[in-house]
Amino acid sequence: METDKSYEFYKNFYEENRVSLLQYKNLREHFQKLVTNVMGNGYYNMGMDVYTCDEICCEDIARKSKGFFGALFPKKSRR
Repeated sequence: METDKSYEFYKNFYEENRVSLLQYKNLREHFQKLVTNVMGNGYYNMGMDVYTCDEICCEDIARKSKGFFGALFPKKSRR
């Protein structure tokens, strides 16, 4: 089992996945802008890795947006 990857391995990996890597980079940048705009510049959560941090952040954004949109569009009472 080879543990050391050669320069050619990484070069080929990058060439084969360049578009996906650029799309991921773009998505992370825009997600961070959204977090900053919605949650504030000092937003922090207790997730232990990028996956749980993103999950908690999305839950926080959803909770905050429900409060905002709930105030704009209150539920009509049924009588």
